[in-house]
Amino acid sequence: MIRKANKFDIPQIFDMLRHYRDAGNIESVSNITNEETPTMIMTYILAGAGIALVSDNEGTLDGMLLAVKTPQLWDNSNYIMNEICYWVEPEHRGSTIGYRLLKSYVELCDDLKDDGHITNYTISQMNGNTLKYDRFGFKRIEEVWSQ
Repeated sequence: MIRKANKFDIPQIFDMLRHYRDAGNIESVSNITNEETPTMIMTYILAGAGIALVSDNEGTLDGMLLAVKTPQLWDNSNYIMNEICYWVEPEHRGSTIGYRLLKSYVELCDDLKDDGHITNYTISQMNGNTLKYDRFGFKRIEEVWSQ
């Protein structure tokens, strides 16, 4: 079941965040163990300044999508929902979890757009992910490279 996360999900979300971090192969964050920043971000999201979706399999979380609401660069009276972490545990890939998380994210963001709370929303794609975002209406606008 896909649902909005709550404060009781944070320990399992942090476990998945560690898996996400480790899968990213980014040396600058691979040894970070301080959880002050993810705690602050989750507090911000759960307070209503973002979206936290989880895939709940009878109390065990096996996927998540986290996004934060940020002001647009050129006009701080308009906001964008920016996905910051989209993850499905490796043993659950190939199921419908990723699709259902993304579908729920799109539905929530479309509602926020319709209500005037955001002007648009983003999704990123890690190397190896083969999900076709264009079928959800997304348009490719950039690639992110890291060194």
